[in-house]
Amino acid sequence: FLTSADELFGPITTLRRDNRIVKHIPWSAFKLGGQDWVRVVDACDILADSNRIQQYFSAEKEPTLWRALPALEELQSTWEKKRDDPKYALYKDALTDGLEKLRKYYSRLDEKPSFVLALVLHPYYKLAYIKLAWGGPAEKAAEIAAGNANAKDWQDEARQIVERTVSHPVISTLE
Repeated sequence: FLTSADELFGPITTLRRDNRIVKHIPWSAFKLGGQDWVRVVDACDILADSNRIQQYFSAEKEPTLWRALPALEELQSTWEKKRDDPKYALYKDALTDGLEKLRKYYSRLDEKPSFVLALVLHPYYKLAYIKLAWGGPAEKAAEIAAGNANAKDWQDEARQIVERTVSHPVISTLE
């Protein structure tokens, strides 16, 4: 198409300066070479990760809030592997920026107990997922020994969120 487009349609754009034509840019200037297509495929592969994760939240007939934390963790792990993979070296800065954005939003979830509650109340995950993915007393002790004075027992944190939530009386707006 690109080779015949120049003949059929003329230049795709014309650059002007001071109302004078400076340069005609032909359609063929936008032809992608072999290496360009490799980059397109790599970029599609990276974007497919976030699209796959986004699809976790598109159920119409079942709640999906419990998927938020595991989904963000899955995307983070996937992008960390790609960031460190030589195949994706060209995209290292973009992946690092994407991971920073994920961390920003993930850390905001610490202020929202509903995400932890949704995970804890899910019949499959309960507190076991939190202990496995985030750690319990043993992981807290190991982090403190490694110098992290702010280490937390995330399983206990989740348990406290549940206890605080169920200890508050529910006010019905239906009465």
